[in-house]
Amino acid sequence: MADSGRGKFTEGVRSMSHRQHIAAILLVGLVVYGSFIVADGLMVRQWLDSSFGTTPDLAIYQERTSLILHGGLIYRDLDIEAPPLINYFLLPPQIMGGEWWAYEIYFSLFPILTSICMYLVMRRWDDRRAFLAALLFVICPFAVQDATWGIQDEPMVAFFYLLPAILLMGGYARSSAIAAAVGFWTKFLPIVTYPITLLSLKGTRERLISIGLVVVISCLVALPFLILAPEEFLRFPSYYLLGRSGQGSAGMSIINLVGVGGWHLPGEVGASLTVAALVLSYYLFKKWKLDVWRGAMLTTVMFISIYPMIRLGYFILPFAFFSVWAVQYKGIALRLIPMYITLLFGQGFERASPGFDQPYSWLLGLILVTAGILIMLDITRLCLKRPCLLDEVRREGLPSA
Repeated sequence: MADSGRGKFTEGVRSMSHRQHIAAILLVGLVVYGSFIVADGLMVRQWLDSSFGTTPDLAIYQERTSLILHGGLIYRDLDIEAPPLINYFLLPPQIMGGEWWAYEIYFSLFPILTSICMYLVMRRWDDRRAFLAALLFVICPFAVQDATWGIQDEPMVAFFYLLPAILLMGGYARSSAIAAAVGFWTKFLPIVTYPITLLSLKGTRERLISIGLVVVISCLVALPFLILAPEEFLRFPSYYLLGRSGQGSAGMSIINLVGVGGWHLPGEVGASLTVAALVLSYYLFKKWKLDVWRGAMLTTVMFISIYPMIRLGYFILPFAFFSVWAVQYKGIALRLIPMYITLLFGQGFERASPGFDQPYSWLLGLILVTAGILIMLDITRLCLKRPCLLDEVRREGLPSA
């Protein structure tokens, strides 16, 4: 009976056109994220605010965007730790009213957009599995939670993080470089995988063009702030270099949880470990001759495992990479469930949230986060060993991005 139902579903997916696949992704996204937003408005928001307090990031978004809309200049008129572009990308929900629901709707658009981009490019290898991978990502629990009830910008950041690799796979090398530069000035994270996309290019000329585009875009973004508020603007990168907070770690990272327990590591040590992990990932990418998707996955996983300032939303990124294999291998798909659960509860203990505020909550958080990261590493191991849709013969001439 189950095999019959699965067979009908597979045949139904295969009989759909690529436009119907896109419509299905949109529909699923609207239903899932829309349901969470409606539930938030009807009952969840009041409970969250009374139990855990109001979402602090919402007030930060409102403050920064209101300043911009009233003619102010970030960095000069308001000390912030974020790169400049993300503050301007947050203007649409503020213009829509600036309420929690406006930001939830806006953030929910990005996982849907990411899924559509994944499908449009990956369908060149296998239309059915590309659709299923995109469908799996659109319901990624890390993204659903952060885009709606959490009101976090990580789903938007994930879009800019994944876009350079997706565009390069689609054959748009120069657009990939532009996307990497824009992503870098949105939340710095895309710089982590830029060496992978750069090394994936064929020929010195294409690599120099890519670097040139990144430099030009960076100059266009940074120059106005360097002219109008040079000292204030140059201070903000210290946050990402683990020095501004004075602690060198934050969030649910293993290094931070160990620090909460009394074994504090200086920011310089955390930064050095992160750089070492990234360099090792680039070396393995070349040694193992990985494609750009596998290379970006490996680098992302190694970065998240070590970086001392991670949040739950960062795990949207490995989930996106894993989805390509999860639709083909049940063992990988099933591992995503305990990965999410352990990390979700690990964050609860890390924050000592109501119900999680035990005397040794940091230790419980450390155990759970470590377990979640170990599951993530195991999934990565399986993905690197097994073929996926990207190993099929690529079909040219199909509409893509």
